[in-house]
Amino acid sequence: MINPAPLYIVASPHQRVGKTLIARLLIDFFHTSGRAVEGYDLHPREPALAERFPHLVWPIDVGCTRGQMQLFDRLLEDDSTTKVIDLGCDFFDQFFAVMQEISFVTEARQRSIEPIVLFVTDPETATIRTYAELRYQLKTATFVPVHNQAVSIKFAEEDFPPTWTEWGVIRISRLSPLVRRVIDWPDFSFGAYMTEQPDGATQVHQWISPILTSLRQIELQLIMERLTLLLGGSSLAQNSASTPE
Repeated sequence: MINPAPLYIVASPHQRVGKTLIARLLIDFFHTSGRAVEGYDLHPREPALAERFPHLVWPIDVGCTRGQMQLFDRLLEDDSTTKVIDLGCDFFDQFFAVMQEISFVTEARQRSIEPIVLFVTDPETATIRTYAELRYQLKTATFVPVHNQAVSIKFAEEDFPPTWTEWGVIRISRLSPLVRRVIDWPDFSFGAYMTEQPDGATQVHQWISPILTSLRQIELQLIMERLTLLLGGSSLAQNSASTPE
């Protein structure tokens, strides 16, 4: 399959950094645009994403072996559906340890599924170290740093090298109180709003549009990677997967 199915893993070792908001934006926009999408909420105590999308998102407790088997089996079931994981920080280490142990990235790619780690950054030394260790453990996975100004406006981009240097970073501007109130409405839909407000004149549109543009660039890069491999060349991801220092 030339067009691989993305598997977005929205992750951070910390809580309250915007992971669920990012996962919500992905699921909402893909669903509204007619794409087959399903999500997994790995916050067993507060499954906010599953509560907002009860027919699209499944809450799973990966703190037990049964939950881990259920999740990873379902992630590999369908190579035509875009999948989104909202990874709670309580299970951050456990999730990625299992992912490495079962060689999940290799198995997924054999089924034309492309795991993409959307890693929400922050300037803490421990976070920088965690990101480097994770890239080392999952050398063949695609890593996209997400710089969220609501978390911190100060960060060194060299501390979070992306898999693709040109398009491999997502920047999220700080939400104004007005935009926050609007998108927190129970019936607010990112995708519907973008369709109903095509001129881009509102603050909400201006906040959403750069994020969606980055996602489109990432998925276009995935297609280019797959075409390169089918034509017998070496992928950019392979060339940039050197061990982080």
